[in-house]
This record gives sequence, C-alpha cells and structure tokens, in this order.
Amino acid sequence: MKPLRSIWKCQGLRVVFSTSLALFLTVPLLADPAGNTAAPRKKGTKSSPPAPPAASSPRGPSEFADAFPSPPRPVPPDLLLTKDEERKAGALAAFSQGLVAEDNAEQEKMIEAYRKALEFDPTYAELAVRLAYELARRDDPSGGVQILKDTIKAAPKEAVPYIYLSQLYAKDLKKPEVGLKYAEQALALAPDNFAAYLAVYEIDIAMGQTKKAELLLDRAAKSEHGDAKYWTQLGDLSTRLYLKEDGASDPAQLQKMNAIYRKAAELGKDDPVTLTKVGDYFVLSKQVKDAIPYYLNVLNLPPSPDDAPLDNVRDKLARSFLVNGQRDEAIHYLEEIVKNNKLRFETYELLGELYEQKENIDKALENYEHSLLLDASQPRSHLRVAELCLRAKRYDRAVEIMQAARKKFPDVPSITYTLAITLSQAKRHPEAMAAFSDAQAEAEVGREDLLTAQFYLVYGEAAEQAGLVDKAADLIKQSLEMEPNSAEACNYLGYMWVDRGEHLDEAGELIKKAVSLEPDKGEYIDSLGWFYFKKGDTERALAELLRAQENILRETKKDDATVLEHIGDTYAKMGKMSEALGYWQKSISIEENKKVSDKIENAKQKVTSAPAAAVPAKP
Repeated sequence: MKPLRSIWKCQGLRVVFSTSLALFLTVPLLADPAGNTAAPRKKGTKSSPPAPPAASSPRGPSEFADAFPSPPRPVPPDLLLTKDEERKAGALAAFSQGLVAEDNAEQEKMIEAYRKALEFDPTYAELAVRLAYELARRDDPSGGVQILKDTIKAAPKEAVPYIYLSQLYAKDLKKPEVGLKYAEQALALAPDNFAAYLAVYEIDIAMGQTKKAELLLDRAAKSEHGDAKYWTQLGDLSTRLYLKEDGASDPAQLQKMNAIYRKAAELGKDDPVTLTKVGDYFVLSKQVKDAIPYYLNVLNLPPSPDDAPLDNVRDKLARSFLVNGQRDEAIHYLEEIVKNNKLRFETYELLGELYEQKENIDKALENYEHSLLLDASQPRSHLRVAELCLRAKRYDRAVEIMQAARKKFPDVPSITYTLAITLSQAKRHPEAMAAFSDAQAEAEVGREDLLTAQFYLVYGEAAEQAGLVDKAADLIKQSLEMEPNSAEACNYLGYMWVDRGEHLDEAGELIKKAVSLEPDKGEYIDSLGWFYFKKGDTERALAELLRAQENILRETKKDDATVLEHIGDTYAKMGKMSEALGYWQKSISIEENKKVSDKIENAKQKVTSAPAAAVPAKP
C-alpha cells in the first residue's frame, strides 16, 4: 500500500479539509425508504425519471425523508473503490475523527481513532510517535513500544520511530542498553539527523560513558550538514559536555566548540537568531570580545517585520562592551535602547551606573530617577537616588526621595536611617534627630543588626552637627565600645573635643590612636597637628599640618580647605602673616567660609595699620 504521508501533513493535519472529510466519510449516503444506499450519478449519464411516490409503510413513516425516491440499483464497477483506495479512505476517516476528538479533549476517542488510522497505514511514523507518547503519558510505555515496533516493521528506513523507541526503553522502561541499540540504529539510518545524535548522546551520558559521548560529538562535527540550526544544536550539546558552570573549559575543547559555533554563524550569517546564539556562546565561554562582532552583525542586518525586537541584542552588546572596557560604546547602545523603548527600567539603571563611573553625576541622576519612576518597588532604588543627590549636594531632593520612600516602606528601618542622614546633611537638624531616634527604635524591634558601631558613629556625627555635643560624645563612645579600634570614631571624637578645647589630653590619645591605626591618613594627621596647635606647640603643629596637606593631596589630588585654614592659623600664631594670608586665601578659594574671610580682613588691616619702619639716613 502506498503511504498516506503525501495526502496528510503530520501536524498540519488541522485543516478544514480534514474535518470536512471526516464528516463526509461518517455520514451515510442518501438512501431510499427501503434503506438501500443510492449510488451517486456517474458524470455524463442521464438520470432515470423519478418513480411515483411509494405508499407509506404500515410500520410508520420512512426513516429518511426522500421527496424523489429511486428504485435500488447496483453501483457501476468504475465507481467502486479498490482495496488500496478503501484503506486510504479508512485511514483518512479514522485520522480525521482523531483530530476532532483531540480538539474536543476526548482523549480516549482520540487514541482509539489514531490506533485505527495506524492499522490502515502503519508506515505513518510521525503519528506512531505521537500515539506512543500519549500512551507513555498514561503509564503504558509498553503499548507505545509495540506501536513503534509495528511502524519499524512497516517502514524500516524511517529513523524517527527508532529515536523515540530508544527514549521509551532508556527513560520509561529503564533499559538503557536496549535504548542505545535503537538510538544507534536511528543514527545509522539518518547520520545527519541531530535528534539521533542527541538520543545516543543522552544515553551515553546517563550510562557514564563520557568518552564515548565525546567521540560521538567529534563524529557529528565532521558532518557536511548545511543547516545552521544543526550546528547551533551541536554547539549547545558540546557546551553541556565541555563548559563548566563558571564558563571555563579545556583549551582543546574550547577550540572544538569555537569551530562549531563559527560554522553555525557562517551558515546563518543572515539569520539574527543564529548570530545571537553564537554571540551568547562566546559570552558564556568568557570570550566576550569575540561576541561583539556577532551582536553587531545582528544589528546591521536589514530589518524584517517578522524579526523580534532587537533591544535585547543591544543590551547584550552594551554589556559586552562594558566587560571589554569600552564604556562609551556601551553607553551609546544603551542610549539607543531607551530611545526606542522608554519603559526598560533596567536599561536606565545600567546607564546610571555607567554615568556614575564617569563621574557624570547629572546624567547618572537623570537615569536613576527615570528608573525609579518606572519601578519604585525596591528600597534599594530609592536609597541609590538619595545617595547620589547627596553627592550632588541636592539635599532637598534627597530628602524628598527618602520621605516618599519612608511612606512606601514604613517597616524598613534602613529607609528611616537614610532619611535621618539626608536631613542632617540638609541641615534640618531637629528633623534629623527625630528620624535617627525613630530608626533606632524601629531597629530595636526587628532589625537589631542595623544597630552597628557605624550606626552610632553616624548618629553621633549628626548630633554634633546639631550642636548636641554631649549627646554626640555619648553616641560615639557607644560606637567605640562596639568597635574599639575604629580609627574613624577615635579621630572624630578626638577632633570634636580638640576643636572646642575640651578634654585635650583624652582627645590627644584618641587622635594618636587613630594615626597609629592608619598612619598615612591625611585627615587624621591634620587632627594631630591641630591638637598640637591647641596645646601651644606651634612648631610640631606646623610640621604635622604640612604633612597632612601633602598626604591629602596625594590621596585626593586636591587640597582640603580645613587643612589650609589650620596651616594659616599656625603661621599667624607664629607671627608669619604673609604665609598665613596665602594659606587662608587658598582655603576660601576652595570653599567659602566667613570665618576665614574675617581672618583675612583682620590680617590685612593689621598689616596696613602697622607703623612704617624708620628709613636710615644716607651717609
């Protein structure tokens, strides 16, 4: 019997034709009142004249309504179906009934109809696989095995039944040796069928035969297959075997995988899906630089209405540039993404990070705020924007962000804590103190891990800024109890006391401890110099302050206004007013300070009002 695959189309069987055919083949032909089937009129012949109406049957009305009943007559020989045609018609009818049952979710009727279709045409491999799959789902893999074996007998050159039969034996019946035999038979029948390679490979791996699996991949890589999909599938299989979780692999194996994916890219040079997969492989295998050309090729292909949006590829390309150290190129492609799609908050986040790295605070803030506008569901997003606002000295905006965040996340102590910091830097000290107190109370209830030495240090610094010196000292002492070797806390408390001329000896010990912990920290050396200044040791003070200026300049590449003011004060105390004026003027050029400006004015007045020196007479 001739296979019916040319008549029906595997999964494309869901067509109106199939349903119509099912209905046609399941509705009886027109019959006369006596129940005889009326044969269709042969084309080109004349019909017999209608017979007179027949009398009603004594048993009741006719079973079929027929206005013009004809006398029974035999079917002409040329209209009779041959045996082969009868089988074809039966197969099509059964298959169509199966489709209808499947659409109606009548699983049992579907299986029964498909079984019947395979009885008519056992060579239909795709239908056999489908039916075997359904039986395996119903815990009847043995029934599926029998169906596939019947199909193999009817169509021994078809690879598909062998492949699925191998899976049933290996996975469902737990007989991998038998499954491997059928998988290898499939591969012998179809050496270019990737599914056959996959079947053999999976059984080899399951049986622990890794070396055999490697040889199989080498054999597959020698194929002359001209389809890019074959090579991307082979590449995926290779990465599963050779590539470790961290992206590392043996150099020889890496070379094999590279060759496979480059072959795929060569055959699929006009296919964006293939090129994207190749780029993804090179990123996954830590060859990010090699991924960039493939992503670029995707973006350079002529646009097609059927193509998926390319924003994802641009994002991958931007991240590849970033890994490769090409930050400006990454920014360019990310800007392209947000130009076309203004709803990708992740892209705005990444742009914000890149601009922040470039110290372009304005652009970083612009992108972070846009991201926050699109997605305000995470506390981290609010904290990041507030922190950057503080760096940009936009204190009021930072406060707005954190006040909104506190309303949105009332049970997150870290939000209240950050609000307190922003209020302190905005010089809204009473509000800041209240917020710190709230943050401490909230943390004591559910987040005691927040109450660290750093928490009490920052709280103490804010209290000092608010003029609450005693409270500040108590809080910083609490911080030091938790972390005695905190150079930052030692220096802050020591300098706070020194600057006010209080507890000088204790303050000096704290500052010296900070310097011993971090000997090159210019800020701490400045505190030490200022301690000596307060103690009246101007020579030692000047030496330490000049060393502090040198270290700070080396650390930050710029002078510090406070250190310059201290040096000017020391020179003034030593009576060197010209040197003092020079340092004070440098100080206010960096940061406006009325106190320093007053010192400059007073010094100038003293210089101009001083009596002129007597000029000696000429001899």
